[in-house]
Amino acid sequence: MRTDRRRFWISLILLVLPLIVSLSARANADGKYRWDIVHISSFNPVTAFPGGFASALANDGSKITVTGHGTFEPEDPDEVTGGGTWTTFAPDGTTLTGSGTYRVLQLIRFTVAPGVQTQGLIDNIPGAIGDLTDERSGLMLVRIAYSDGSKGVLVVSCHLNGGPDFVTRPASPPSIFEGITASKGYVDYWNRVPPIGAPTPVDGNRTLFHIVSQD
Repeated sequence: MRTDRRRFWISLILLVLPLIVSLSARANADGKYRWDIVHISSFNPVTAFPGGFASALANDGSKITVTGHGTFEPEDPDEVTGGGTWTTFAPDGTTLTGSGTYRVLQLIRFTVAPGVQTQGLIDNIPGAIGDLTDERSGLMLVRIAYSDGSKGVLVVSCHLNGGPDFVTRPASPPSIFEGITASKGYVDYWNRVPPIGAPTPVDGNRTLFHIVSQD
């Protein structure tokens, strides 16, 4: 009898667990999101606008720099918009090897991460509600098509810095990077160029996710 009961509960758990995991994932990511590579117009106070740039390096030091923004719905990979510009450089960092535009084809996946934005940021991204509660940390992968006919994957990662009280406003885990990586054809620009912060901040290599509507 005890063995039968054990089998019953094991069967029930195996039946219900996938449903719980599925519902949890949907609750975590349902809705419509906007992603941006942001421009910081001022660091005192920090003021964010659309229209920034971010870069990543390939194995030989060659570089891709992209701009861009768009929208996506995690529950529907084909509900995507957006794109931007791309420029590639030789390993010397200055010799131009290509440029053009790209467009987003499909969402591969998006995962929301823990963390909140630093209090005091002035957020001028369209759709932001102004009090930073719609900002999200996370990782997005999208398939993209370049204007020269090549294709690739764009990875956008957003780390929110939290604070000034890190108990009530925790930062994202340090395992989450800020910036982008990208592939283009057979080249993987896997090594993101990090943003420059203190002591002398420099614009570039910063990203944001906003949830603009929620189911």
